[in-house]
Amino acid sequence: MGIRSRIFFIILSCLFIGISLAFVVAERDLSEGLQEQIENELSKQAKILRQSFSHHPLNFSPNTLKSEIDNYSQSSGARITIIAINGEVLVDSELDNQDLKVLDNHANRPEVAAAITNGVGSSKRFSNTTQQEMLYFALLDRSSEEGKIIRISVPNEYLEKSIASLDNSVTLIVVVALIVAILASFISGNYIRESLMDLERVASAISQGSYERKGLKSLPLKRSDEIGSMARNISTISSNLKHQISLIAKQRDQFGLVLDGLGDGIMVLDKSGKINFRNHQIMQILGLKEIINKSIHDIELPVLSNMFKQALKKGQSNSEFELETLNDDTRWILASMNKAKGTQELILVVHETTQLRRMDSMRRDFISNLSHELRTPVSVIKANSETLLDGALENQKDARIFSKAILHNADRLSTMVTSLIDLSRIEYGELKFINKNIVLNQIIESIVLSYQNKAKKKNINLVFEGQSELVVNSDASAIERVINNLLDNAFKYSPSNSTIKIKLKTQGKLARISVIDQGEGITEADQELVFKRFFRTASARANMQKGSGLGLAIVKNLVNNLHGEVGVVSTKESGSEFWFTIPIK
Repeated sequence: MGIRSRIFFIILSCLFIGISLAFVVAERDLSEGLQEQIENELSKQAKILRQSFSHHPLNFSPNTLKSEIDNYSQSSGARITIIAINGEVLVDSELDNQDLKVLDNHANRPEVAAAITNGVGSSKRFSNTTQQEMLYFALLDRSSEEGKIIRISVPNEYLEKSIASLDNSVTLIVVVALIVAILASFISGNYIRESLMDLERVASAISQGSYERKGLKSLPLKRSDEIGSMARNISTISSNLKHQISLIAKQRDQFGLVLDGLGDGIMVLDKSGKINFRNHQIMQILGLKEIINKSIHDIELPVLSNMFKQALKKGQSNSEFELETLNDDTRWILASMNKAKGTQELILVVHETTQLRRMDSMRRDFISNLSHELRTPVSVIKANSETLLDGALENQKDARIFSKAILHNADRLSTMVTSLIDLSRIEYGELKFINKNIVLNQIIESIVLSYQNKAKKKNINLVFEGQSELVVNSDASAIERVINNLLDNAFKYSPSNSTIKIKLKTQGKLARISVIDQGEGITEADQELVFKRFFRTASARANMQKGSGLGLAIVKNLVNNLHGEVGVVSTKESGSEFWFTIPIK
């Protein structure tokens, strides 16, 4: 099959598919549009009838009603039927009154059932009475006490005629498309054939050793036309080139994947210290700019220069060193340099261990703080227990005092362990959050109500300044726990005859909730540490009744999981404002 024939069939197929799709869509849209237009007209006629019936109640005889309906039918050219609510046909413009008894009950007709339920209804179906496809529209009329259905119908002939005219138009378009396909295939076929003949000659020259033309791609070899001939000529040189290029590309991709997957910084140097290769990670880790073709001594890191000298002599050098950044942060770097036996090049691999050191430091601090916090209540429980065993049990007053001390410290231990478990669950993602739309005012008002008794006992005025109907999509129990922890903190450090305020306001796309007290305040140095585990201010440590230092750590982790932020604003002797934000829905 030649080029022209293929082009002809391709163009013809595309045109046929496009015309077919257009016909289907046009037929559907035209049918739906005309049916909707007819239904609108029938609706108008039905409403006119209903309005007429409302001015002239139908309390006259069936014959009179029949005469009125026939007049409307002749004027509108539509079939009109009056149906009772129970489905009985009262009057039909197409039938005499004595013939109505043979009609079935119309309560199950789709348009009638819909009109009884919704007030209006429509359908398109075959009518046994008129023996043709009809469009029906029914309207509920309650102008009389018993109520009735006004149904107007017309034949579906107009819609079918419109679709038939569309079929004729599509047939004409198909004939025109056939002519266009023939002309287009003839013109484009000649043009493409000439172009391919020229291209075939160029490909033949390339197969003989001329590589001036580039960018030609291999074509299918099984074709018997000009394209197939060209493909066979090009394949002579393309097969060898393709093999070599694919091999080089494969090796390059493998090498790149290995370097990218390591996550370490890599540098390759020659024996003189000149840098021939580096990856992106080493630039970031060491904070360097472009170093290709520079010397290792130009980097101004003495430790790398010493490693280079040592690796030249011994073939290997390892070191761990500190690196000061522009932000005065200290970063720890683990470096290893090895000498390649084959090429005599030196390969430097660096890895940042700052995060590992920080985690190790956090682990040691956590164990130290936990041991310290647990030691105090355990010591108190042990001392009071020994006192009771040594004879204090015989004195009921002393025994009661020591027992209360044991109970209090046991409660402290229980609370501390529970808080630690909750904190670990939050940090490791084991605590599941159930987000839903909640009104913040309602949650805060319920919390304030639950603290009223506590506020009265301590003579503290608890005030809530809210913003109505502020909705967020978040976990209600997590928000309640955050506010409860902040309020507990405020009550612990607020003196009598003071005020604690809870403020709710919007801050851009965030809801900001603040708990403000009039306590002793927090120093600026302590403000950066209050959200860490087991941290307590000096005054809090002096009073053992004021918690274990885990509440604010739980608050921070909960707020972070709610995609918000948390902070504190405080001055010494002037009270504190603990705040957190939640994204607004």
